[in-house]
Amino acid sequence: MTDTTTRITWLTDWTDATRQARTSRKPIIIDVYQDNCGGCVRLEEETLADPTVREQIAERFIPVRMHLFMDRAITREWQIFWTPTVLFADRSGKVRYSSINYLPAAEFLDVMDIGEAVTAMRWQDYETSISRLRDVEARHPEGSLTAEAIYWRGMAEYFRDGHQSASAKAVWEEIRERFPDSIWAKRQP
Repeated sequence: MTDTTTRITWLTDWTDATRQARTSRKPIIIDVYQDNCGGCVRLEEETLADPTVREQIAERFIPVRMHLFMDRAITREWQIFWTPTVLFADRSGKVRYSSINYLPAAEFLDVMDIGEAVTAMRWQDYETSISRLRDVEARHPEGSLTAEAIYWRGMAEYFRDGHQSASAKAVWEEIRERFPDSIWAKRQP
């Protein structure tokens, strides 16, 4: 059952966010927004209002909200030029994944899983990475982000298995079979 009362407590201080991320060993989700932004309003009122999205953000991430212009020193460093942009950073504050513009809740959950997976992979937490990427596949077997999730799973399995190319190739073959026209099928050696 999904908790319908979960609230997201958005931080606005980047230093505090990275400190909390290090202490809790959680990745950081960053919502970069601006005033008079239709996509930002939709993200806030539709996607981030979804009980499952709220629950997952509160449980799995340190949530941060940054204004494109008021937090310009940081957003410029991240080279943000469009809002909304949702970034995923590791506990050191290094951005590892990004998603530009509004997405409905179902696809946003996939983005959250991929963002966390890529971040976990950078900290050699391959099992978390693989698990999150399998969640995308299970939730949307033919979804618009599934080929990307499978691609990243191939990388996570490659690293987990000590740089064994056979691990990645077996997973990537699945992309070529199921999603032959996707960009992820073409990004393979």
